[in-house]
Amino acid sequence: MTYIQRLSYIAAILVAGSIVDARAGQTTVDTSVDQERMRVEGQAEKKYTFKLEATRHKLYCQARVSLEFMQRNAVAKVTGMIENDDCGASSGDYAISVRYRGEDGEVHDVEHLERWRRDNDHAFTFEHEYQVGDNVDLIRVRARKVQCVCAEIPAAAEDELKEGGE
Repeated sequence: MTYIQRLSYIAAILVAGSIVDARAGQTTVDTSVDQERMRVEGQAEKKYTFKLEATRHKLYCQARVSLEFMQRNAVAKVTGMIENDDCGASSGDYAISVRYRGEDGEVHDVEHLERWRRDNDHAFTFEHEYQVGDNVDLIRVRARKVQCVCAEIPAAAEDELKEGGE
């Protein structure tokens, strides 16, 4: 009798109103016709194959942003620079958040996502103009969510990553 057939047999007996008594890994089934002792054992084996892909280590850097802003009619003009002392060639993202008071007197916040990249150790400079609308008052412009990733991992940092991974 196969495992499935044994289970079907036990289920049929249970439905018929039999009593099941489980003791020490054995299942005893009492029926009105006869008494039978049955041991149900089962094994299952599954094999999984995983493909693990390693990505290149990233060295994050600490970037500083300085900016100036002014309002020219319906435009907010923003100039600034991004610097980091951790590595030369680097890149990342940042968001410029512009807050202004509209003609209706309500305060509005608009966020503009930007990218930056530098190939040497000089500061990255930027200049943007954002439309804010007619008859508005520019309240504030600030940089948020600044991210910085070194393009190449310096030798000292690469040695630390290797030691930490072993």
